[in-house]
Formats: sequence, C-alpha cells, structure tokens
Amino acid sequence: MFHPSHCPNTDCRNFIHPRNRTWYRKITPYTTSTFGTVPRFICKSCKKSFSKQTFSFEYYGKKRMDNRYIYDQINAGAGIRNIARQLSVSPKTITNRINRLARNAIIIQEKILKQLPFHEDFAADGFESFCISQYFPDNYTILVGSNSQFVYSCQYTTLRRKGRMTPHQRCRREKLEKSFRADPKGLKEAFGALGDLLALGTQSRKDPLILYTDEKKDYERALWSSPICTPRLYSGRWRHHQINSKEGRNAQNPLFPVNYMDREIRKDMANHSRETVQFSRNVNNAMLRMSLYLFDHNCMKPYRVAHPEKRSLRHAQVAGLKRDVLDDLLIGFFKNRLFWMGEHEIGGPGRKSLERGWQTPLKKHREVVPKYMAA
Repeated sequence: MFHPSHCPNTDCRNFIHPRNRTWYRKITPYTTSTFGTVPRFICKSCKKSFSKQTFSFEYYGKKRMDNRYIYDQINAGAGIRNIARQLSVSPKTITNRINRLARNAIIIQEKILKQLPFHEDFAADGFESFCISQYFPDNYTILVGSNSQFVYSCQYTTLRRKGRMTPHQRCRREKLEKSFRADPKGLKEAFGALGDLLALGTQSRKDPLILYTDEKKDYERALWSSPICTPRLYSGRWRHHQINSKEGRNAQNPLFPVNYMDREIRKDMANHSRETVQFSRNVNNAMLRMSLYLFDHNCMKPYRVAHPEKRSLRHAQVAGLKRDVLDDLLIGFFKNRLFWMGEHEIGGPGRKSLERGWQTPLKKHREVVPKYMAA
C-alpha cells in the first residue's frame, strides 16, 4: 500500500519533513486508462490534494514508457527522433522524458557533492560545440577530479564566432549580432563560478590544492580577480598550473581528465559529434542533456573497464563517496520523482538548468517553467 512521504506543496509545513504521521488523509481515488485506479490524498495542513502519481516519474504522463531504455539510448549516441521512432511517440515526448531524467540526475549530483571530501587535485577546461547554428559557438567549462575523473561541475557560455570567415559570413554574423551578442566576459565568469565551487568544497582541506588548466588568459584572470580564490592563491594553499594545449593528449598529461571527457562527450552525445545534423536547438535542453550524461559518467559507468579489480568501482566512489550511499541515492531513479526544494537546495548551474534560466540565442520568448518547478 502506498503512503506519501511528504506534502508536495512547497509552501506547506509538511513539505519534505512532515511534523507527524497523520498529516494527510485519503480521499476518493480516480481511474485512468493508463495507470488504473490511482489513490488520492489531502494534506490536513494546507488542504492541497494530490495523488500517488504526484510522486511518480510518470506524473502528468499519458503513456507508460521504458525510461531506462531512453536513458541508455540517449547516452549511447542515439538521436531524439530515432528514439521516438522506435517507441512510436513524438520527439517532444522523448525530450520531456530526458528532461525529467536530467532533473533527477541534477538533484542526486548535488547530494553527492555535499558528501565528497574534495581531497584530490583538479583539471578544468572548456569543451566547444554550438547551439542553433555555427554562428553561436558555445563552451561547456568542466571541472574534473585528476584521479577519479569525477565531473564536479559544468558551466555553459555562449561565445562569439571566431576564426577565418568569408566576407559573406562576416556580414551574416554582424546581422545576427543585432539580435543577440555573446557576453565577452562570459568565459571568465563561468570559470570564476567553478573556482567558487572549489573554494566552497575545500574549506577544511589542509594540503595544497593544484588546479590544472591550459594557457587561456580568461582562466588566470578569473582566479586572480575572485575575492574568494585570490587569497588562497597568494597564501600558497592553491596552485594554478598552466599546461600548453599542444602537448600530447596522453595519460601523462595533467590535463588528461578533461581531455578524456572531451573525447567521451564527442563519442557518446549525438548533439556534439563532428559535422552533426543533430545539434542543439535550445540551450536549456542541451544543459539538461549534458547533466544527464555527466551523471551517467559519475554514477553508472565503471571507473576502469580494462582492470577487473576496478571494474566494479564508479567514479563517484573513487572521488570519496561510499558505495552503499551511492546505491541508496540511485534507488528509484527511473521510477520516482525527486523534489529539489527544502533539504535538496540547489545552486549554480544545476539550479539554472532546473529553472530553465539559460539564454538561447535568437529566442524571442522566455522559457516556460512549470509551476511545480518554479522556485
């Protein structure tokens, strides 16, 4: 028999942590052709009614779907339309399921970050792709653990198109920039946000922290202009090592963790493959999809495939998370709807993705945020 764990109303005192066991009562159930008889309840405090479906991954759903299959396919390079054809549904339905999985992944990622010791060195760099068209290149700045290859965070920035262009292409870029122009300091601000995350996670760390990046000036400016990072650099608690990006991309290179992630993303994500026609059309959907892939890398993929003794490990474990804690967090990932308010307070790029706060170039209307997702 189903018993609701808390009131789904974020403004209710029984949200997340009910004050007693009799905080709700049953009311008349309803019947659907897809899910049969669905129990309904009402909160005695806020008088809001809800059902069993409110806590299910299939809330507001009209059709049962194999969420694990969608998850495996999208993280293995399949396109959205290809998955939709196989399941005989519309591409929008697949996008909806991917976004739901990604929201669960973001919440679990935040829970993991709060429990990690941040005891290793780190490497950071940007992965470049594009959204809408090649006139709007973008940069996914990722922070990776040097030993664990655990991805701690990912920031998004829209860049200005650079490089060699024909006169027609330059004219086209100028015309588009009248509607949307990329922030020239976007990359610096994105890297600065990663530095703030490192500072927050390593407050109790006593040994020196080493951060490896390439020789981009924006990275150096971001660290030395940050009121949080600068004192740590002056005191020697942090050391920023810059590596020439032309050095061999092998395991001996200190930038191997981010180079490895670049390769994996290009290989596994259809919207970031070279010369793809499945490129991203919406920044918020792209970031949710990236969050889902990074969650799969951190929590599902083996740490090392070639070594049998390390095949059972996950990147989150090597970063310092206990396996039983990880298993508990993954229970119900494909079946339950995770709530992100209250004790699961989220900030940074995760919250921005949940609230669909990323700006898509040339998009005239604001993103529609469902009421149950709005802060």
